[in-house]
Amino acid sequence: MSPVYYDLSEQFFASGGKFKYYGIARTVMEVGYELAVSNADVRFVIFSPAHERFFEITPRTGSLSPTGILDPGLPRAATPKRMRYSFPTKSRLRDALYPAVQWIVRKINQSRWRHVPADMVKEVDLNGQILVSLGRPKIMADYLTVMDKAGVKIRLNPLLHDMFPLYGSDHLRQNTFTRNFLHDNMIMIRHAERLFSNSEFTKAEIERFSASGHLPPLPPVVAVPLGHEMRQTDETVVQTGPTEPYLLGVGTMTGRKNLECVLDAMMYLRETKRPVPHFVLAGAHRKRTKKYIENPRFESIRSRIHVALDPNQAELRKLYENALALIIPSRLEGWGLPLGEALWLGTPVLASNIPVLKEVGGELAEYFDPDDPRALADQIDKLQSDPEAYGALKARLEEARPQLRPWKKVARNILTSTGATWDN
Repeated sequence: MSPVYYDLSEQFFASGGKFKYYGIARTVMEVGYELAVSNADVRFVIFSPAHERFFEITPRTGSLSPTGILDPGLPRAATPKRMRYSFPTKSRLRDALYPAVQWIVRKINQSRWRHVPADMVKEVDLNGQILVSLGRPKIMADYLTVMDKAGVKIRLNPLLHDMFPLYGSDHLRQNTFTRNFLHDNMIMIRHAERLFSNSEFTKAEIERFSASGHLPPLPPVVAVPLGHEMRQTDETVVQTGPTEPYLLGVGTMTGRKNLECVLDAMMYLRETKRPVPHFVLAGAHRKRTKKYIENPRFESIRSRIHVALDPNQAELRKLYENALALIIPSRLEGWGLPLGEALWLGTPVLASNIPVLKEVGGELAEYFDPDDPRALADQIDKLQSDPEAYGALKARLEEARPQLRPWKKVARNILTSTGATWDN
């Protein structure tokens, strides 16, 4: 059987900045690591917009990788700039000027590629080959458009992470981001021989949007739930949480991530003269989050809010382990990595009662209505004020650890679904 090729383009495009440990990039990294250390016949590739071709690479793993897990192993100076290769609508001005802009960007990328030693990469022909890609649809849409022009037919096996931009789809024409998202997903779906989804919930959403006509007819859709595992790395730990009890939010923002509910719950605890724990926000810098926290309404609790900016995986692990609990108040998720990671490390979780988070947390998480901050406040207060119940909850999580899902099982499910063999 021919090898399976695994796409690390997502990491290649992200490697020029500080690496993000969350969401899609995290999934690409974790599954890629398990494939790299397996005995399976898997090759690793990246798409180079400098050449508009694929190259086989040898990723770095473990202590050799700056992530502590896996990265493409290419110099950061080689990180390409990205430009779209197709658009959902025509524009006379844009379509007239865009080829010149693309030519300039390609020259920049070719200059950056000179930092790549010749022995680190090998051009590869993916015509008729299986390519597993867990990255963003827009990156796949770019290289699929290029491959179509070159007559290369890839046997694409992509993973879809969510359908959030299609909510409120009666207004698709009014939102550029949504139009682009829909366009990219349509290209990806039409090229796929099968689709993976990161949860049963996402699978149902993909099928729902296809049935409504927003997405094209589907190939087989295979749900491969993501992992709970939080891998230990040897990265340096600098950022730590408060010494006093604290709650943790990972990637929690306003909007669908519903930071509003957490801060309103803290305010209610203050108003009802109950202890207000510290709250650590771990994740990327978001202007809208900072602006929201600075609202004068939260002045009485602002000193209890802390930010851990872009923590590495070792720092994030410590934040989980030392937290009183993780709060994940989201209104929409495709999976919910922080929930699974907290459970893996034995940290109690207060999660909104949306279906996908119940899929991740099962009976191990405590749930609340994301529109009811007072109910969340009561749950927080119980964690603080009832040490016996808290101890029993921690013991239950420790006992349940063997039932949780490691990334190795995720990688094996994806690989064997393509027809390839997993030997270890």
